[in-house]
Amino acid sequence: MENSTFEQLLTIIEKYETIVICRHTNPDPDALGSQAGLATILQQSYPQKRILKAGGMPDNLNFLTHMDKVEERDYQQGLVIVTDTGNKERIDADKNHLAQASCIIKFDHHPAEDDYADAQYVNTKASSTCEIIYDFYQANDQHLCLTKGAAYLLYAGIVGDTGRFLFNNTSAHTLQIASYLISFGFDFTSLNRHFIENPLKVVRMSGYVQQNFTLDNGVAWIIIDQSLLDRFQITRDDTSSMVGLLGNVDEVKVWAFFIERGDQKGAYRCRLRSKNLPIVDIARKHDGGGHLLASGANAQNLAEVQQIIEELKQLVTHEQEDKQ
Repeated sequence: MENSTFEQLLTIIEKYETIVICRHTNPDPDALGSQAGLATILQQSYPQKRILKAGGMPDNLNFLTHMDKVEERDYQQGLVIVTDTGNKERIDADKNHLAQASCIIKFDHHPAEDDYADAQYVNTKASSTCEIIYDFYQANDQHLCLTKGAAYLLYAGIVGDTGRFLFNNTSAHTLQIASYLISFGFDFTSLNRHFIENPLKVVRMSGYVQQNFTLDNGVAWIIIDQSLLDRFQITRDDTSSMVGLLGNVDEVKVWAFFIERGDQKGAYRCRLRSKNLPIVDIARKHDGGGHLLASGANAQNLAEVQQIIEELKQLVTHEQEDKQ
């Protein structure tokens, strides 16, 4: 599916009185920032419209926004906008409800995995979907209003997906946008602290991770089962702040966190990261996807966890052989 222009997408948005904005399950700051930031922009610009935010809300990110109560009738013959979600299965909404929408628009920076939208704008070179939402606003700034609240949300998503501007997806355009958003006067230092401050129990768990991860030929991993979560009294959402820790080790090239799922005993949610080697194809083989260097996947059991580890090892080995 070809990209629509920002102006074309706004024309579609203006036709609908009820708009439900969704994003992916297990949302990160970019998913929430793009969803809530767009909702804030549209609500301020079109106060007569019903703009609703759908999906679950992780406790560790409730300082950013809140979700609305969205019912089946809100989808019927209305517009659905999905942000930061490459494939339909990951949309945090009832699929039967989605099917009742008159139109679906997608804003995203993930590589397209399926064409679930009727109209879309996808830019895989953007640092984040929040960056794209800002570009959408700027292209239509004669019709749209960017508020202090929306600027806060978009900045949060950009900071989250660039790792506080440490990742190589940060461009000059990204920094220009961040600079402009800061000019709205929200407390960005406090927001930045939210991304690095953790409760003592999470810090102690982080120490455990750093002491107990396994490293083999550039591949690092740790398996966090339910007993370990219980031992440190932390939630699965709490582990998201720990994923970057292993990337700070000089000898590590790719790394993985395997967290036992609460809804399926013995199954694991997998967070895969890499400094330079693309790992998204491995994620796709295991019911996942994402970015070239940051992806998520699922393992049905420890045997599949081991399979993913072996595939990561092969990736590093092939890279080493290519250099010889």
